[in-house]
Amino acid sequence: MTRPSDVTADHAGTGSQERRGINFVNRRLGLSSFAHSAVLLSAILIACAVAIWVSWLNDNAVLRDKAIAVTNGLMTVSAKIIAINQWVYRNQDFAPNKRYFLIPALGPTPVQVLQSGGECEDKSRLVSAMLRQLGIDSGLVQIFPCEDCGPIHTVVEAEYDSGRMVVDPTWDIEYPRGNGKFLGVQDLAGSSVGREHIHDLQARRGAGDKIQFMSEAEATFDYARAVNWRKNAVSRAAAFGLRILGYTPEQMLRPHFLEDPKLALTLFFLASAAALVVVDYMLFFALAGPFRRLRASFRLRASKGPVITVHDKPD
Repeated sequence: MTRPSDVTADHAGTGSQERRGINFVNRRLGLSSFAHSAVLLSAILIACAVAIWVSWLNDNAVLRDKAIAVTNGLMTVSAKIIAINQWVYRNQDFAPNKRYFLIPALGPTPVQVLQSGGECEDKSRLVSAMLRQLGIDSGLVQIFPCEDCGPIHTVVEAEYDSGRMVVDPTWDIEYPRGNGKFLGVQDLAGSSVGREHIHDLQARRGAGDKIQFMSEAEATFDYARAVNWRKNAVSRAAAFGLRILGYTPEQMLRPHFLEDPKLALTLFFLASAAALVVVDYMLFFALAGPFRRLRASFRLRASKGPVITVHDKPD
């Protein structure tokens, strides 16, 4: 015969298990609600990414048409780079462009610079975007006066048949090497060639040209870099990872999405949607096993029938 204390203990244990089961189910239902919300939010993010991507494609069509028109009849890549640089130099003024797409911190899009002009970073952004539409790899380069100083100027470094060449749409400058070749950032760094070239242009263009206001520091490439890999822990870790993979970060062109707000936002929304889906699946698989075991235990207790305590005995 079962003692009353044993029956009561069994009843208490069963009640405790049931409460734990109910709590787990409640958490499961809460996570299920989160999963549904995550799926809905992912769909919204993907829809936003697609809409911005379509707008980005339309912008690219405008840039492509203009780039083709500007370089019509030119045969060499270097000639096309110079033509684009000269056209952007003459297009609109040099006041900072305050326009933006959705997020002010990302700055103006290349098309907004085409429409309204801008300062050195803005015009360099437009040059690089137009070159990309011609299939010419390029990227922005920031010029720093010292190792720990902030940037004072921005130019474009583009790849051509004989290597890389620097163009400056703020001052309408390229840096010729001679024999139809040009100098890149690595060629100009650690030398006075850039400064000497500016002095020569200032003398040849005359007192009325705006190049008279260009400082030597803007043509000094000793500390120039496409990406400030020392900026923070994340950038330093990224540089370390690239070196492990066999790349030289200091010689890499600046990624295009850093200078194209619509492309950056498209990638951001897609990455956010993917992260939500991954988290959703991780939670599902993490809880699927415990939930199955809990459900099995409930079925087992149900098959054994109700537990009778001393209080349940008939009189």
